[in-house]
Amino acid sequence: MFRSLLAPWQSHEDLAPTSPAINIIGGGAPDTSNSGERVAKQTMRDMVEDLKVTEAVVAKTTLLQRIATLVREVPETKDAFRDSDGFLLLVHVLSTLSTTIGRRGSQSTRDAVACIKSVFTLASEALKGHAMNLEFFEEFIGYSSLSDAADLLVSNAVTADVTLGCLLALSFGDFSLVNFFSSLRTKVPEIEAMHSHFLEFAPGLASIRLPGAFSVLWSFILLTMNTDHALRLIVYRLLEHLTHSTHRNLAVLSMQNILPHLFKSWKTNMSSTKDDDKEHRILAKILRRLFEMGASTQDSRDLLHCTAKQDGTVDADMLELLRSSAKSRWPQHFSLGGCSALAMSSTEMQTFPAHGFTFMAWIWLERMPSEPHKLFSISFGSNDAVALSVGSNGALAFRSCVVQKVEVLPKSKLAASRWTHVTLVHHNHRSSHPSVCLFIDGVPSDSLQWAYPKFDETSPATFMVGDDVTAVESSWCVASAYVLSVALDDDLPRFIHHLGPRYSESFQDQTLIRFLTYEASTSLNMHITTQGASLPENSQLKKAIRGDSIISDSSIIFRVVPQPHNKKDQIVTRGDVFTVCCQSLDLAVWRIGGAASLLRLVALAQTPHELSRALSVFSDCLRNSWQNSDDMERLHGYDVLASTLRARSHLINMTSFETLFEFLGLNFRSPDLSTVVNTIAYKAVALDFELWSKTSADIQRAHLEHFAFLLRASRYRQFTIKMRLSKLGIVRKLLFAIQSVWYPQESIPLVVNTLVLVAQSSFTAEEVIKPIVSYIAATLAEESRSSSSSSPRSTTSRRDLLQSSTRDKAEQVLEGLVSMMRIPSLYSKLAGTLPMPRICLLLKASVSSGKNFELASGWGVLKTVLPPVWDRSVHDAALDILPGRSGDRFSDDSGSPQMDCRLRTIMLNPMKVGHPFNALIFNFTLRAAPSKDAIIWILDDLTKLHESSSSFRRVFRSQSTAQLLVDGLNIFSPVRQPPRVLDAKISAKLTHFGLLVAMGKHISTSQKQQSSQTPVDTSGSRLGLAQADTVCKASARLKEWRQTILVSERKRFRQTLLDLQEKRRRVASFEENVSVSTTERDIWSHSARKRVWKLDETEGPHRVRTKMESLLEMFVQDSRSTGHEEASSAFDSELLSLSQSELASPNPVVVPSYTGEDGDHQLAEEVTEDKLRRVRHQLEPGDVIEAVSTVCRVSGVDSFLGMLIFGRTHLYMLEGLVENSEGEVIDAGDASEGLFLISGSAVDVRNSQRAQRWSLEQVSGFSDRMFLFQDVGFEIFFKDSRTLLVIFLDKSRRQVASQMLLSIALKMRTSDPSLTPRSITPKSLLRSRSSTSAVEKELQLAQQQWQNRELSNFGYLSILNQLSGRTPNDATQYPVFPWVLNDYVSEVLDLSSTDVFRDLTKPMGALTAERCEAAETRYTNLSSVDEEPFHYGTHFSSSMIVCHFNIRMQPFTNMFKTLQGGNWDLPDRLFADIRRTYSSASHDIRGDVRELIPEFFTCSEFLENSSNLDFGISQTTGERIHNVKLPAWAKGDPLLFIVMHRRVLEGHYVSKNLPAWIDLIWGCKQRDVDSVNVFHPLSYEGAIDLDKITNDLERQATVGIIHNFGQTPKKLFTSPHPPRNLEGFLSLPVTIARGVPEDALALARDSKPFKGKFVLDSAVSNISVDLFDGKYSGIRPSPLGAIGLPSISHEQIEWDQNASDRSLRLVSHGKVTQVIEQVALTCAAFADQDTLATGSGDNIVRVWRVNQASGRSRRHASSTLSMTHLLRGHTERVACIATSRTWSVIVSGSKDGSAIVWDLNRGSYRHSIWHGNESIRAEVYLSAINESTGYIATCSVSHLMLHTINARPIARLDTARAPITSLAFHEREYSHLDILATGHDDGSITLWTWNADGTPAGMQAQWEFVEVRRMNSGQGVTSPSERLCAGYTSGLTYMWTIPT
Repeated sequence: MFRSLLAPWQSHEDLAPTSPAINIIGGGAPDTSNSGERVAKQTMRDMVEDLKVTEAVVAKTTLLQRIATLVREVPETKDAFRDSDGFLLLVHVLSTLSTTIGRRGSQSTRDAVACIKSVFTLASEALKGHAMNLEFFEEFIGYSSLSDAADLLVSNAVTADVTLGCLLALSFGDFSLVNFFSSLRTKVPEIEAMHSHFLEFAPGLASIRLPGAFSVLWSFILLTMNTDHALRLIVYRLLEHLTHSTHRNLAVLSMQNILPHLFKSWKTNMSSTKDDDKEHRILAKILRRLFEMGASTQDSRDLLHCTAKQDGTVDADMLELLRSSAKSRWPQHFSLGGCSALAMSSTEMQTFPAHGFTFMAWIWLERMPSEPHKLFSISFGSNDAVALSVGSNGALAFRSCVVQKVEVLPKSKLAASRWTHVTLVHHNHRSSHPSVCLFIDGVPSDSLQWAYPKFDETSPATFMVGDDVTAVESSWCVASAYVLSVALDDDLPRFIHHLGPRYSESFQDQTLIRFLTYEASTSLNMHITTQGASLPENSQLKKAIRGDSIISDSSIIFRVVPQPHNKKDQIVTRGDVFTVCCQSLDLAVWRIGGAASLLRLVALAQTPHELSRALSVFSDCLRNSWQNSDDMERLHGYDVLASTLRARSHLINMTSFETLFEFLGLNFRSPDLSTVVNTIAYKAVALDFELWSKTSADIQRAHLEHFAFLLRASRYRQFTIKMRLSKLGIVRKLLFAIQSVWYPQESIPLVVNTLVLVAQSSFTAEEVIKPIVSYIAATLAEESRSSSSSSPRSTTSRRDLLQSSTRDKAEQVLEGLVSMMRIPSLYSKLAGTLPMPRICLLLKASVSSGKNFELASGWGVLKTVLPPVWDRSVHDAALDILPGRSGDRFSDDSGSPQMDCRLRTIMLNPMKVGHPFNALIFNFTLRAAPSKDAIIWILDDLTKLHESSSSFRRVFRSQSTAQLLVDGLNIFSPVRQPPRVLDAKISAKLTHFGLLVAMGKHISTSQKQQSSQTPVDTSGSRLGLAQADTVCKASARLKEWRQTILVSERKRFRQTLLDLQEKRRRVASFEENVSVSTTERDIWSHSARKRVWKLDETEGPHRVRTKMESLLEMFVQDSRSTGHEEASSAFDSELLSLSQSELASPNPVVVPSYTGEDGDHQLAEEVTEDKLRRVRHQLEPGDVIEAVSTVCRVSGVDSFLGMLIFGRTHLYMLEGLVENSEGEVIDAGDASEGLFLISGSAVDVRNSQRAQRWSLEQVSGFSDRMFLFQDVGFEIFFKDSRTLLVIFLDKSRRQVASQMLLSIALKMRTSDPSLTPRSITPKSLLRSRSSTSAVEKELQLAQQQWQNRELSNFGYLSILNQLSGRTPNDATQYPVFPWVLNDYVSEVLDLSSTDVFRDLTKPMGALTAERCEAAETRYTNLSSVDEEPFHYGTHFSSSMIVCHFNIRMQPFTNMFKTLQGGNWDLPDRLFADIRRTYSSASHDIRGDVRELIPEFFTCSEFLENSSNLDFGISQTTGERIHNVKLPAWAKGDPLLFIVMHRRVLEGHYVSKNLPAWIDLIWGCKQRDVDSVNVFHPLSYEGAIDLDKITNDLERQATVGIIHNFGQTPKKLFTSPHPPRNLEGFLSLPVTIARGVPEDALALARDSKPFKGKFVLDSAVSNISVDLFDGKYSGIRPSPLGAIGLPSISHEQIEWDQNASDRSLRLVSHGKVTQVIEQVALTCAAFADQDTLATGSGDNIVRVWRVNQASGRSRRHASSTLSMTHLLRGHTERVACIATSRTWSVIVSGSKDGSAIVWDLNRGSYRHSIWHGNESIRAEVYLSAINESTGYIATCSVSHLMLHTINARPIARLDTARAPITSLAFHEREYSHLDILATGHDDGSITLWTWNADGTPAGMQAQWEFVEVRRMNSGQGVTSPSERLCAGYTSGLTYMWTIPT
């Protein structure tokens, strides 16, 4: 019987190759003769046959041992063993041994154990070194069979350990490990003994050779490890050893799915584990190593999830594990060991390319080979044409068939344990340069002159990575390898190296630079900067940066990349090759949550340790991930990070600081390698001086000292200064930090030193010189003003202290400027930039030379300003500039030297020649000296100087100088001085100095006499008066100039402060965007807030609003803005209080117009006041503001003040900001009261700004709108299904805006301002409707369509509402719909009876005789008292009615409270029962006359209290008000009520009588007395003109009446409305006789399929409808991996399902025009012609904008794609995607068992639809959206499910018996019978509908699918109009139609 089981396997002998195997790991020396080999093979066959019939266990063991010996000694017999079914026999023997096992220690047990060992020994010997046997075993036997055979042996405790040991031995190919488990188990009680004994087995645990066998071992271990403590300890020790031994072992373990089980055990035991538990520590070490190797997305998700506890704190152990995991850098790669290789063959390449070739590879060596080992080779036939090898020392060697030698390249060395990029370029015809160039990590390392190989053979080329011939001990890895048919330029390998080892694509992406990390980009920029002009523009490097093609796809001959399912490239593995598909944590984070997850992780930190670890994870996940880096920039993440750190500044320690700045580019170990690698992050974080000023003193110092790393210590400082820091405005930021009160006073010197350091690095006029000098001048001028204005008796206040601090800061900055002036080059730049004479005067110093200073009356000014402040320090500074003075003297005698002395160093340079200052000392000092001591200092020092310096003595050659001395002596004449004033000591010293000068030879005779004799009085001369006048004028000009600078600095400071506040607001909104991403599917779902829903403003067909959006966004925004406003109010209150003069001067300063001849205007640069500065950051890049208007956005009863901005490319609505009377942007809260007169509404003036923007191309139309019967508003319609209603201050402003919109519409009409291809809204609704004629045309068209049944009743009423000015945006003018039923009681609705319908010929107030009589009486009574009469005191539509109906649904809930003064109404007056509400509106005498709103026919959510609001308890029934009570016929289901109500609206009765109701509302009876249809006169348009009411109270009261009472729609018809054509099916247009829902059985398939390009070469996968294409009704079938662009027939999107090609390609006219790599597309769908949604294998949904070519070149030019949104939520690959522009939603299905509903406009998560339960998830592989109802169909292998657009479940169908392959809804504006078509794998099509007809009596409605018809068809289906289209696997497409 067993032989019969073996029979089928004999056929596999033909499949297995019969050539002899290569004995790589051989045993003894076999007999090499053919006869000996034949004998051995025959012996093998005989023994195998004997084994098949042997029953005894001992005999089996003996035979197994003999066979193993033969296999070991004669390896050629391994083929015979395989061919004789030896492997299957081994499995069989193993499976039969369980029955022979007895008690432990019995002989039978010992025999069975021996047999078990023999089986595994033989299996190991037969597989070892024999690739064919291994392939045969894995493919035809399988490890699963081995597992089944060993299962019973492992389950038996007697043989469990030995069986596990055998599996371990088989895995490692070393049978010394057989007793591993049994032996170590005996040592377990003693842990140390077990560890010591383990070391005896360690040599055998070298390398896992059979990963499959180890997988079987692990599966058995998992079964008992949790309950077997001893086994668990042994396994942990084994795993600890393996994870720390070799890379191969770690790689194998990571691929065995070991990590999740260990991680689960670790989590489970963490709470009960003690800190000193060795088991816990070992497990942590194992997990750390496994995570470092890489983990699946789910494993990384679990780790991130566990990092945050339920209470919001951080788990320290998990965070530490996360931190170590973030260090992982392993790309996917091949692991090769020993004699192994990867080979590819090409029949296209039969010789080397004519112009050269290039080989590139990423290589990682675990250790150097024992002898030279080949890395790559290219061969034609049997011999290598070229080869590159590595030696034992890491040096590369090159050889080729042309030159018979091996050339060792000593400069080209590989290092162990690091990824190295190796490039070999072989040029042909390159005589002047080396023909062979080798590059290591992109840098040229070696070159050779080498002949180019040529071949005349016709053998195909074989490319081999590795060495499959030479048996060398080696262990290495390859990430990717390429052979190109082009020789690359010398600079391009550097670029390719910077792409990193993770890049494995084809270099076709036009934006390859986006794959560069920050560090790589910086390194490349450094290289380009260094090369300068020597790098030509047409070099391949610059082409790559520009986005030009550098490597064509056709030039890639071979490409070897590690993909596990790669079948396309046919990579053949030889020898020991293992594919490692690992994923590092940063890539997992990218898939899970991107940069937002990292930011939220940092925000979780609550201790310094947690923050440092979180920042480590953050930086490591960004450093090598371009995806996360892009995500950070997209989220403005670095600004968010800075804000987060600012709130946690007290937690920043030195570790956090170094981690952060190492990420920015600093190198603390080697400061000379520091630079800035990430300018965006550096600007946001490192230059946030407020953040760092809040840290500890050590961190402050370290932060300020980092500038020294960059600007002094780094070898890259020139690059850093020029390319990184030059445009960041660091000096201005530092000056602002100094001006603020951020830094404590003791830190200011450090800040000033940093300022000096930064200023010296780039001492430019605009960035350094002018800001510093202006700051000093303005600050000192302000301080001098404050000092002069302060009262001498005032006590010292805090403000005085602040002013003193400000003065001190300015002094320190000035001292820093002085220190820089010691450097001649910096002084020259300053002198060349600013007028030095006037600058010196401005700073109260005398510095300059030559005539300019005299022309500026400098000396005269100094005579005025210096004497009052003269002290010892001023004295020393003054003397330092005299000729002969050394300048090195400095005195500290003065306690607080004035600022005037700070420029003494500047004075040294220009003052080396004589000038008037020498005698000036006498002139002004002796005239007005502050003290006698000062006079003595001066005279003593001048005497010494005269005696010691000849240059000083020569000064008196000038007669004018000598005369000044004489004038000074005359001051002390006895005639001039009163008695006892002239001090004898002073007089003696003065006389002595005069005699010294007189005795000199440089003075004239007359002056000698005057100097030595008694002086005469010379004062009062005309010259003195003239000089005094000049000094006064110069002083005045100087004062004016100083004032100018002061005003300029005020403006600048004010702008900086406002910019900072505005940035805070923006960052708060960025933080909101990060926080809003938290949903129930988030990694930290426990921290996600409960979501409350509100009605989305996005509109569907006919302006229907049914989508719900989460209020979480609003809650987050409110909380954020509240906290932000608090922060803003507390934001540097000291700074604000100190800076009030800068922010607002009550007395405006007039800027003088004077401009000096010496260019003094250069300093006081005019600061342009940009009044729109606050809003420019909201503009799209490159956009320019064209017009701005203050408006009020109306939403319901709420109004939001804001600004409507027309840009050149976009339209913006910014809330919270308005323009004041001067055109300046201010907060809405600061606007004047009554800016907009909107009584009864909540005018929102919050400061948090909501910004909306649309491109002008999205504007599809607009309508002027009345508001409070004033023509001051308009409503804009956008193609994304959103609308905007705004009102203006007056009509003129509205008209200007209307003209701009009209011009936009005309501009965009070149391409139809269209609707989306699948929109149901009539085109007419999207045009401008500003004129009466336009409205009449629209009305006539709509009426005609309704009469011909091309438009439903609901659609027609919607159009009438809109044309009459009704809009969902305004609750006072909300669309009005009729009550259509009279029966809200019956169990079953009998639509055949007219009694169930409401009488549409009468208004609601006249439906009964009593109500009619009461209305007429009221009318008569009012007429009798001469008041304008009316029938009803209430209205059929008002804001209160709208909010009353929608009270359960936000935002109407809040609106209702607003109208009620902040409270609910009485419970019995709330909307709680439809029957009671109708009774009140139709029968009650005191009731109302309200009609309905559109929600009664479209939106079931308004009937449900989903938010569980507490409305109170009814006094009449005692019940709590909750959901609305429905009629009995609705069976308790709001959806069924909506469906039935809409069916009634579209029925025969309503269609017949609707014209009568239209006459009452919009027509000839709108104000008809006979019809009892007259309302309050103020409810009619034109009844009153608010502009003519001058009394404010009267005007306010009138507005209140209009606003709250209601407004009658604009009258549209003056004659009775015509009837509808009611012949035939009412659900079909008059021109169509039969439809699918009406006559589904008549559907028949066309006899012929589509022809031409519509016949595909493969199966039809997708069928799209393009309404712009007339052929075949726009049907476009597509194969798998392709989808056509709507309206552009020659363009399509293509992608490959092949795992090795993860690119998206845009193809135009059959040519690839754009390639986007690394997106791994799995599905795609167009929402409209401009929007594409794609799903990917990385679990992400992407939304793309299609940028279509415009103008005349459109036909020939190609479109381009740019990504707009990244949507994360799925945890597995996305399998399907469906889109709807009509509803602005995306529905994506995934392998994770869910479908997600996304908002298309906002790119945000809405709902999840799950298939299956938590334990069993079925992949959702199909999805579809009904364009008319918004229903969503999703399909998995188990179920077909139907949901509403808000994910409310409707129906469910089990599909297990009939798998579905495609879905399509029947599309019609309205259908009484909804149809869903499903295609099946058996080629059939089924039409389904759904209803609740089968609901048992008294039960809530139960919906179910009902089969309408089953037809035979194909794979893909779609349902355009009244036809059905089906695609087949054959590539044919057929149409199903209804014959006429």
